Amino acid sequence: MSLGRKILAISLMAVFFSSAILPVYADELEETRKQLEAISRSIDATQSKVNSAKKQEQSIMGQIQNLEKNIQRTENEITATEDRIAFLQDSIARTETEIEEKEKDLEEKIDLLSERLVVLHEEGEVTYLEVLLCATDFKDFLTRYEMINSIIEQDAELIDSICQEKQDLEMKKSDLEVKKKELERALQQQESMKEQLDLQKKEKQQILASVQQEREAYEKALAELEESSRKLEAMIRQLQGGSSEALGTGVFTWPTPGYTTITSPYGMRYHPILKTRKMHTGVDIGAPMSATIVAADSGKVIYAGWMEGYGQVLVIDHGNGLSTLYAHQSAFLVSNGQTVTKGQAIGKVGSTGWSTGPHLHFEVRINGSYTDPMPYLK
Repeated sequence: MSLGRKILAISLMAVFFSSAILPVYADELEETRKQLEAISRSIDATQSKVNSAKKQEQSIMGQIQNLEKNIQRTENEITATEDRIAFLQDSIARTETEIEEKEKDLEEKIDLLSERLVVLHEEGEVTYLEVLLCATDFKDFLTRYEMINSIIEQDAELIDSICQEKQDLEMKKSDLEVKKKELERALQQQESMKEQLDLQKKEKQQILASVQQEREAYEKALAELEESSRKLEAMIRQLQGGSSEALGTGVFTWPTPGYTTITSPYGMRYHPILKTRKMHTGVDIGAPMSATIVAADSGKVIYAGWMEGYGQVLVIDHGNGLSTLYAHQSAFLVSNGQTVTKGQAIGKVGSTGWSTGPHLHFEVRINGSYTDPMPYLK
């Protein structure tokens, strides 16, 4: 075969393959491009969800803390409204008593005026002038004049008094209506805020319940709790400042008088979700909402505020590196920096922070590090 024929054959084969293979390759390329675009869109959508989730749920404890703040704000508003309602009810009761007294007084004065008019009517045609003209002498005339003048003045004062009391009565009745309407609005507002509070508490419970069911979220929550414990350790050490002065007796009283049931002891405990054992840094004492919490020993309050996971927490320094911690409180009765005595009321049992029901989480710490509190309580 000549060189020319070989070149011609190769050229024909190239044309054949290109016409047969290139369309197939082009179809595959287009399909691949579409798949890549779909994957890219899916990645963008997933990333958007991830970013949104990060914004909304950067911290499980952060969510709970925000809810706790809203709950606290709503409870404060309800308390303020209850105080206003009590004031209005007392004011309404006093106003109604005043109205009743004024109506009685007014009725008596109207009766007195009616008696005066009846007497005048029964006297017939006798006028004040005729009474004066019947005077036997000038002295009698002056006496009669003063008597008539006094009667006229008394009648005028009585009429003026009746008119004034009628005006006062109308004003008090008007004021009463205003207070009753305000009371009605306050009661409606209170009912609305109570419904809002219930929703906020349910939302917190839903977060806690969902975390309990999801291993990953539960691990994250526990990690945040452990981080809070480490923060507390460092904070207590810093606030105690290495003081060796004893502030308390070293023998503790029970922190929840009347409530001694321990619902969760100190030490390692098994988590059914994580299938592992985790450290519980204190004891949980079952007690109803708003039960009184007392200082286990004398000392100084070195922290009173919010701590992630612990909710509203109070720490008392007892000197010699010893401190006690009282978590999940609903209210504080003492403030930061205040000196307290053993057995003094310091707060109220609550369910703030990582808590599904009212109880006191009580810890004993030595130089900031947690230790078994039971030997100190026995």
